[in-house]
Amino acid sequence: MTSRFALSFPRGVSVGKWTREFERRHPHVELVVAPSADPVAALAAGEVDMVFARDAEPDDARHLIPLYAEDVVLVMHHEHLLTLEKKLHLADLADEPRVEGEPSEALMRRIAEGEGIALWPASVAKSLRRKDVVAVRLEDGEQSSIGLTWPREGQHPLVDEFIGIVRGRTAHSSRNPEVAAEQAATGKQAGAKPAKAKAARGKGGSGTSATGKPRPRTTGRPASRAARGRKRR
Repeated sequence: MTSRFALSFPRGVSVGKWTREFERRHPHVELVVAPSADPVAALAAGEVDMVFARDAEPDDARHLIPLYAEDVVLVMHHEHLLTLEKKLHLADLADEPRVEGEPSEALMRRIAEGEGIALWPASVAKSLRRKDVVAVRLEDGEQSSIGLTWPREGQHPLVDEFIGIVRGRTAHSSRNPEVAAEQAATGKQAGAKPAKAKAARGKGGSGTSATGKPRPRTTGRPASRAARGRKRR
């Protein structure tokens, strides 16, 4: 078994519950987990074995398993005029200046200073939250999807194991490659037992004599009085 497995993830994605379980099951594997502004680029560069990707699509080079989706929210100063609206739609933002760029603390400060608004995934806005900035859901807002992706060529041996952990499979699940191999070996050994049992039945088991001839059928009922009398005579 390989001794190293490297993962990357974007801002807003929490991977702790899965990586902790992986470490519990594979204490001898060095698990390397690092955030990245562009996990897919890190994967393409061969820096990691598998990544959590945001709004990615499968292609000729990568497999992709969708995991979940989250709302994209409006991020703005807590005293912005739009906060007075009970419901907000994308059309309401048409004339608003935008703060563009990769979400960061620096961009959040610019929003807090009133330079403009931004549209970020809800988990990203939460990870950068400030008291003077609010995140508001849009009635017709888009969603951001999160998925697991890894190379089609040269797949790491532990990819299937990590997928199983994320999907909630236990260490004893038959979908676990090691467990499946063990069950297959056990099944082969057990497959010879029925044949022996069948042979034993042919040597005097239920329904036949030791010579293989059918035994007379009995009902288990007591003999009649007439029959008992004939036997005594």
